[in-house]
Amino acid sequence: MSILNIEIKAKCSDPTEIRNILNSRNADYKGTDHQVDTYFKAGNGRFKMREGSIEYSLVFYDREDIAGPKRSDVIYYHPRKTDPVKQQLSKAIGKLVIVDKQREIYYIDNVKFHIDTVQKLGNFVEIEAIDRTGEIGAEKLYEQCQKYLKLFKIPEDDLLTNSYSDMLLSKQISIRESSIEEIVKLSKVIPEFSDLYSIEEYKKRLIGKRSLLLVADFEGKPVGFKVGYEMSDHFYSWMGGVLPEFRRKGIAQKLADKQEEWCRENGFDKIKIKTRNKYRNMIHLLLKNGYNIIDIEHKKDKIQNRIKLEKTI
Repeated sequence: MSILNIEIKAKCSDPTEIRNILNSRNADYKGTDHQVDTYFKAGNGRFKMREGSIEYSLVFYDREDIAGPKRSDVIYYHPRKTDPVKQQLSKAIGKLVIVDKQREIYYIDNVKFHIDTVQKLGNFVEIEAIDRTGEIGAEKLYEQCQKYLKLFKIPEDDLLTNSYSDMLLSKQISIRESSIEEIVKLSKVIPEFSDLYSIEEYKKRLIGKRSLLLVADFEGKPVGFKVGYEMSDHFYSWMGGVLPEFRRKGIAQKLADKQEEWCRENGFDKIKIKTRNKYRNMIHLLLKNGYNIIDIEHKKDKIQNRIKLEKTI
C-alpha cells in the first residue's frame, strides 16, 4: 500500500502540553505502543521493520531531509507476526540501526500525531498529514501540518530534518584522519568513482601542501571520506564520498564540519569546492551549509556541468 504523507518531526520539551492540546481537540487516542524499528541497509530511502502491538509493518519511505513540513512517499506491507521477514532481510541486506521507543498515537481526521519517548534520544512530537486515497493532495496536507505546528507552538529551532535512525547513527559515527592508501581503497567501493584516482595521483596533488584526509567510521568500518588541500589563497575540498547504504545519515555533514573546523584552526578563511550538476544532494548540502555558487563550467551534457562553490569561514 502506497500513500502520501506530509510530516513534521520536532523535539518536545513538554509532552504533557501536547497531550492536553490533543485531548482538548477530542483527538482519537489509539493507545501507547512499544515499538522496535529495525532499519536495514537500503541504497535509496529508508527501509525498516516496525514491531509493535498496535502497529506491525514493513515500511519503505523516501522523505525530504528538511526542517518543517516535508513530503514522504511511503509503502507499507503488513506481514504476519509469524513470518520471518526481519530475519530474511537481516541476512540478505544487513541491519543498520535499531530504534526503540514508546509512542502515543492520536488521530484527528486524516492527521496522525505521535508523542514519542525514544531510548538514547529523548522526547519528540510528530505530525503526519496523510492522504491514503489520493483525493486530499499535497497542498492541503501542507496546510494541515502548518495548522498544528502553529497550534503546538513548536519553535523553529526544535524542528528536525532527520529520522531517529539518523540521529542514533550519528552517535555511532566517528571521524578520524586517514592515509592516502585507505582513502583510495575506500573510494573503489563507491559507485560514482568510475574515474578512480591512483595513489600516485593523490601524492602528486598533496606533496608539499598542507592537507587533510578524513574517514568516517561506523562501528569500526570505514563508510565515508573527505580529502582537501591548501591552494594559494584558500583550502580546496577536493574529493569525498559515502557508501550508498550509509547516505542521508548525516555522515557527509559530519565530515564537512570536521574539515571546516580544521580549516579554521589552521588559519584558512575560505573553502572552495567543485562538484557536478548531477550530484544534486551534494549541491543542496553545500548551499545549506552556507556555500555560494561562484562559477559554472559548462559541458556539452548539462548534467555534467561543473559547479564551483565557495564559503568564507
